[in-house]
Amino acid sequence: LAYNGPYNLSPLLLEPAKNRHAAYYADKYLPSFPRDTMHPWQDANKPYHNNLTSIRRVAAETSAVDDGVGDILAALKENGFEENTLVVYAADQGWMGGQNGFFGMGDHTKPVAAHDLMMQVPMIFRQPGTVVSGTSDLLVSNYDFFPSVLDQLGLGHRLPKEENLPGRSFAPVLKGKEVEWENEMIYEMEGCRSYRDEDWKIVLRRFPDGPSELYDLKSDPHERFNLFGQPGLSEKQAEMTAKLEARFGRYANPEYDLWKGGRSKAKLHTPRE
Repeated sequence: LAYNGPYNLSPLLLEPAKNRHAAYYADKYLPSFPRDTMHPWQDANKPYHNNLTSIRRVAAETSAVDDGVGDILAALKENGFEENTLVVYAADQGWMGGQNGFFGMGDHTKPVAAHDLMMQVPMIFRQPGTVVSGTSDLLVSNYDFFPSVLDQLGLGHRLPKEENLPGRSFAPVLKGKEVEWENEMIYEMEGCRSYRDEDWKIVLRRFPDGPSELYDLKSDPHERFNLFGQPGLSEKQAEMTAKLEARFGRYANPEYDLWKGGRSKAKLHTPRE
């Protein structure tokens, strides 16, 4: 099930929310939304940045999504499906609410941004008697979702063998088992590509799409200090670049590989202010 309600690109963000949570947030300052100065790359959503009405609306609409989760779980229980249904709570992309001066998603900036918060999504699994309680610190991506769900449902054998897919199954972790896992992930949006592991992250952009980036995530987890091109880090930069190029060299579809003369599979249009 997907929410088809007020979307956070809407000019409605300039108006107070109208759901049952609006009154609760009406007098809240909500310090969890940083009031950082707007980043020069911010290309859309400018009227919402550091706008308390917009911030309160985001909070109220997020709480409304929580209501929807409760409704779905209650319906499953009422109809006798609670015990044999795999419930997954996830999202299609992350979002920044003022952190580092950004408001929105990665495509709301110019050049496209690739900060972790723009990619981090909730990933919660529930299946009584099968999924154990707890959390995991594994680095997983949306491309791991397909093989993991098939595996969890006992359909791992249905995974297309002829497809060159980057995803790995983390289903054993859901059952409380150990799994061999290389903590790394890749990200791409048109002219922007990123590779990260537990300690470092690199973002490369095609010329003239903007500067490339390198972050030491251990000392700079919020990605505030770009180290790309810094003296003394040429070896680390080359290492991360090689890893990025190796992953995309293996998995990129030549027809849609913009870095090698391919075309964009789809164009995402974001209104600009």
